[in-house]
Amino acid sequence: MRFTVTNETLQTELALLSSVAGGKGNSIPVLQNILIESIEDSSLKFTSSDLDVTLYCQAEARVTEPGKVLLPLAKLLAITKTLPKAADLNFRSIDNGGANLTVERAAFKLLAPDAGQYPELPEAKGSSITISANAFRSMIESTIYAITQEESRYALSGAKVEINEEGMRMVTTDGHRLALIDSKQVTSAEPIELLIPKKALAEMSKITNGHEGSLNFSTDENHIYFQVGTRTLISRLTYGQFPNYEMVIPKENNLIVTMPAAAFREAIKRIALMADDRSHAIQLEIKENEIRMSAQSADQGEAVETIPAEYDGEELTIGFNSNYLLDYYRLFQNGAAVKMELKDANSQIRMQPAEATEDAPISIIMPMRI
Repeated sequence: MRFTVTNETLQTELALLSSVAGGKGNSIPVLQNILIESIEDSSLKFTSSDLDVTLYCQAEARVTEPGKVLLPLAKLLAITKTLPKAADLNFRSIDNGGANLTVERAAFKLLAPDAGQYPELPEAKGSSITISANAFRSMIESTIYAITQEESRYALSGAKVEINEEGMRMVTTDGHRLALIDSKQVTSAEPIELLIPKKALAEMSKITNGHEGSLNFSTDENHIYFQVGTRTLISRLTYGQFPNYEMVIPKENNLIVTMPAAAFREAIKRIALMADDRSHAIQLEIKENEIRMSAQSADQGEAVETIPAEYDGEELTIGFNSNYLLDYYRLFQNGAAVKMELKDANSQIRMQPAEATEDAPISIIMPMRI
């Protein structure tokens, strides 16, 4: 196989492919390589996989001898980063696997297994559901932070996606907090429920970044298939019993405090510097038209800060993991206002934009005892 591709084109695809491929700890070493196949004489198909998530990309190239070849992904990416973006990279496959790479006055010999050793992977299927790529990326970024880090909680290791006649909803939880967002862009007469793993969501966030068009996806019993332009991502679905999240959404939180998201976020960052390293606990004293934040650590000291807020209810003192608050407030740009709905110091709170819309991100957080 022989082909030429610009370094900028190759590097763009490798950056996406590298986070999907099996790393050094993978039990199947061949997955540390990418499969490159020719498509006629003007483009290449790249394949990267860890067997759970598979990514196919296409890129323009000049193919002079068709075929397919495996190349070591990490090493190839490292080489491209040292070369000018406009450089033409010339590849020629060698016997028993790998290829010679020449560019300007440099030459590399990249060794890899024979392409025939790469495992068979699921292929793309026809897509039946369409949504704006930006809208889907927003749904991911508004919820992915609340996915559990505990590997043993398998059913919580991704996002639950529900699609019905009313629209599409994405929900995540780690047992201490819950993130939820709706979209009216997608509806289905037949209800659909999926558990999409975190890795697939993270990769889709990267793939959709900067893509102004739509994406399509479909599912079967075991997989979900995403199509974004010339890129296709296929992921195994997660299985398990996702909790009844509706039960934890508060219905009687009548105390409402509204604050500028940016000011609240920056104050939390400062106060959290003095919080206990294990609990990350901060305390909020909510009073008329202000919030007093404080944190203390037995061996480091303490911090206090007050910011203005809209509130005219009874005074309330409540504690939180500061990281949980920051994860939510990072979603908002300067100028946005967020309201916090409370019941008492021991019940979960609900947070959402002050000017709520149909696609507003919502977060539910359990308070801490301080």
